[in-house]
Amino acid sequence: MMINEALAVFLLAAAYDILLGEMPARIHPVVWIGRLISFLRLRFPASKIGGMALALVVIAVTVLSGHLLVRAAGYLPLLPLLLSAFLLKSTFSMRCLLQVSSDIGRAIEEDMDRARSMLPALVGRDTASLSQGQASSAVIESLSENYVDGILSPIFYYVLFSPLGLGLEAALAFKAVSTMDSMVGYKTEGLRELGFAGARADDLLNFIPARLSIFSIALARPLQAGAALAAAIRFHGRTPSPNSGWPMAACAGALGLRLEKPGSYVLLDEGKEPQTSDVPLAIGLIQRAIFLILAAALLILYSA
Repeated sequence: MMINEALAVFLLAAAYDILLGEMPARIHPVVWIGRLISFLRLRFPASKIGGMALALVVIAVTVLSGHLLVRAAGYLPLLPLLLSAFLLKSTFSMRCLLQVSSDIGRAIEEDMDRARSMLPALVGRDTASLSQGQASSAVIESLSENYVDGILSPIFYYVLFSPLGLGLEAALAFKAVSTMDSMVGYKTEGLRELGFAGARADDLLNFIPARLSIFSIALARPLQAGAALAAAIRFHGRTPSPNSGWPMAACAGALGLRLEKPGSYVLLDEGKEPQTSDVPLAIGLIQRAIFLILAAALLILYSA
């Protein structure tokens, strides 16, 4: 895939996401990656070696399947371009993240019981006893964290490897690792060893994008850019994850909010307690950050 084709694929993929959102589950490539992981996890030993083998097989099958599908479509005009855009779009989710965050934000304000039942779509914490402020914080934390994992990182790897003609393959490889981490990357009995390789690979692949994210978040709220960067540098190490603290702390600094996961961490101690009205502000912040990333990716792909 040449660089001009890479630009066209990216434009189509971004347009698909913005205009149509998520594709049906029955044809969603990430759903199929999940099914592959579910099938294979029972067939590998629950050890670190088994986890490494699982990770390698899932990545290889995902990348080769995408590559061969595009190659096989080469006999028909425009089909490789459209198929590549379809596959690339599956690696990031802009509209869905913003919409789900908005829906939960409204539910927090109107019906906390409904909001608590919706929150697991975004967060992994116990939601049964969360107050409105804690629930609002959870949405804002997840929104900023998923901005990296679900949007910035796959775009970063697509742009990085496109000059080599491997942009789509790189984005698919990242999505395979990310999906594996979300399914087996837990420190629970039976998954601690099996999910180790996937979890560490996810940490490694998100390392640079997570740190780049603080600049797009800062630029998305320029009058508070200094506060966003300062908060990211000061508080990023408080989260258990080596990466999630960067965008979450930057978001806390940009909005002046005290974000807290009860019993785990607090970001920006001196910030004000989140209110339901802060959720739309956070969504607007991340929306602008996404726009900046899209603009930067288009510029790089166009000028390369």
